Amino acid sequence: MWWRGSICNYQKCFILFISSALIGGLSPAALANNPKGAIPNSSVSIGTPMGGRLENGEVLPKKGSGYVLIQETQRRRARFGASELVALVKEVAFRVQRKYRGSVLGVADLSRRLGGRIDHHGSHQNGRDVDFLFYLLDIKGKSIANHAFVPIDANGYSTEPPMAYRFDTPRNWALIEALLTSKKAIVQWIFVSDAIKALLLTHAQEVGASPLLIRQAEQVLRQPGKKLHMDHFHVRIYCPRTDKPACDDIGPRWAWTR
Repeated sequence: MWWRGSICNYQKCFILFISSALIGGLSPAALANNPKGAIPNSSVSIGTPMGGRLENGEVLPKKGSGYVLIQETQRRRARFGASELVALVKEVAFRVQRKYRGSVLGVADLSRRLGGRIDHHGSHQNGRDVDFLFYLLDIKGKSIANHAFVPIDANGYSTEPPMAYRFDTPRNWALIEALLTSKKAIVQWIFVSDAIKALLLTHAQEVGASPLLIRQAEQVLRQPGKKLHMDHFHVRIYCPRTDKPACDDIGPRWAWTR
């Protein structure tokens, strides 16, 4: 510990630890999740995605191996998340790029530095949500770097602009596979339209994906009511274990995540 070799009793050392932690910016919530006394250096997700906040949020760099933050997200400064979510983004983008050379994942909003509301979102408030743009092909079948929310129809073609792009099903399925098999965080939901879900599951069956992985994808891929999500994936992770009880999961806990 940092006070090793100093002359102090347990009570004095404890007071010094608390004072040092508070001066360093650690919140009571972070300290409460640190019963063994080590100073934590990770984030704390508090509340729910629809009514929460973020403490000690980790910033996602503007670009990395296999991904780039879109300009609108940079302008909004919505590039902060739970440490586990940021690690997940970096890992899955890298894994897709490793499998499909030259792949670039467009990353949109995470959360603001302190969480809370973001324009055009009902969630994204406590560092557990991130939006991914689709991997797309141009009309000639060449992979493009997608920096826009391009709506896709049930046949896998763009509707705005019409028929200009195609949904790159293999790369998008590789992204889903990476999300569901990552050890960085546990994915609760991937919100997307039913039409996109059908394209992905059909492809998974055609390429012989494991039955367990397909069942997992069937559960987490979800069209959220009337909000179709035809132009992006909205990924939500479960509360990190170390953030409990400050963080509150809502919705189902899948059997395979227990």
